[in-house]
Amino acid sequence: MSYTIVQTSGRQFVLKQGEWYDVDFISKSSIGDYVYLNKLLLLKKEKKVQIGKPFLNGQISAQVIQKVKGPKVVVLKTKPKKRYTRKRGHRQVYTRIQIN
Repeated sequence: MSYTIVQTSGRQFVLKQGEWYDVDFISKSSIGDYVYLNKLLLLKKEKKVQIGKPFLNGQISAQVIQKVKGPKVVVLKTKPKKRYTRKRGHRQVYTRIQIN
């Protein structure tokens, strides 16, 4: 079993070939485009493991599948005894990528 640990969007992902992942919104891409992840932290192929110090040379290609929205987060602001209430909703936009 081979996998790669990649740093993107300020987080680290364990990536396996053929699976999809949600990363932060990539504004300059459209559905079907390829994006390249080049901050490789660890690469494991069969029984060989390469560890970067801090990163490895190379890149992983991924295809943009779709743009998705995350779950709704409700933000409620109140001030007691002042009849002040504000309710706002937010849905974060993500880019779904599939590893090649």
